[in-house]
Amino acid sequence: MRKRNWSEYNKHLVRQGSISFFIDPKIFRSMQGISKSRRMKKRGRPEQFSRFLIQMLLMLKIKFRLPYRALEGFAKSLFRKKEFLIPTYSLICKRVAKLDIQLEKLESARPVVVILDASGMKICGEGEWKVKIYGKARPRKWVKLHLAIDAESGVILAECTTTSTVADSVVVDRLFDDIPNRIKSVMADGAYDGKKCRDKIKKRKAKELIPPPRNARYRRTDSDRDQAIAAIRGLGGDKEARSIWGKLSGYNQRVLVESEFSRKKRLFGDRLFSKRFDKQCIENTARCLLLNQTRMGAVLPYLR
Repeated sequence: MRKRNWSEYNKHLVRQGSISFFIDPKIFRSMQGISKSRRMKKRGRPEQFSRFLIQMLLMLKIKFRLPYRALEGFAKSLFRKKEFLIPTYSLICKRVAKLDIQLEKLESARPVVVILDASGMKICGEGEWKVKIYGKARPRKWVKLHLAIDAESGVILAECTTTSTVADSVVVDRLFDDIPNRIKSVMADGAYDGKKCRDKIKKRKAKELIPPPRNARYRRTDSDRDQAIAAIRGLGGDKEARSIWGKLSGYNQRVLVESEFSRKKRLFGDRLFSKRFDKQCIENTARCLLLNQTRMGAVLPYLR
């Protein structure tokens, strides 16, 4: 487990409650009407508000959990001067679906230790307490968010949103495509213990740290999987042996991705406000971008 500077960590948590904004000047220019260059760029009615402004409003909505109508009122309270034009709530909702948000790439060129996992994000359905007391009356639906994080810094390297029926190991290629850094090793739980998934990891010339199932067969291939089986059996083959193997091999660091999901749901909630799948993908990407920026202790690039 990595060491944490608790003094700086506590200061960082305090800064998360700040409502000071550093806004890029180009956002102000986009709020002062349509410029001549934008008017002559292409045929048809030009966009009155830039994507930077729409993206900033989306981040404010996620951060403060605001409905679209309340978001419009919040934005108007921030920009009270008459020359600043604010889009209506309906226009914000339409423009959010056209945003192209991507995670920032890790600047360090060092080989990274990648941790993979997935978790469900609720779309609709009753709360857990109501279901516990009265049972479920309506169907509850989720989408699945897949994450790949850096074990050293905790930064989200790649993310992908799928339906709840997609297996975790299917999207490994999509996650790896968004990681330009050289991968040193990959940690994942038993859901990724499959030949196709392990072959994808080998293509990136990375070491596998995936626990084999209890009934796994030793095939004498000298693979990472066989080495893990031999080590667990040599330690006793029971639950305690698997725990010791996790500590010796470094697999116990996989808990970091579980902490990242917990942090995400505590900050932004476990329910998505979007009802369309394309907007749910954008919302999940925006939440991950916010987590990365707070993790790195920097202001958002579109608020800078």
